[in-house]
Amino acid sequence: MGLLRFLFFKRKCLVYTAFGNKMYLEAANKFTEHGIPYDTVIRGNANVQSALNGASPSFNNFKASPSQYDFYVAKEDEYRAQQALHR
Repeated sequence: MGLLRFLFFKRKCLVYTAFGNKMYLEAANKFTEHGIPYDTVIRGNANVQSALNGASPSFNNFKASPSQYDFYVAKEDEYRAQQALHR
């Protein structure tokens, strides 16, 4: 999937990784509010130890929904996406 994404998709820059539905919805809402187009790649059964380093406030949310969501934006939207996430 990585090579196909690189060759054919416009949105190639990974800007955020969310764990669980709550984090996904928060990030998706921020991108939508700021008018930033994005693509999402869903990875089920993410590895909690490597992803969260064993300690995170979202750990309980992760246990409830063990999915990893990677948000990709176009390179020219990377800065805007980072700004949107931190507001």
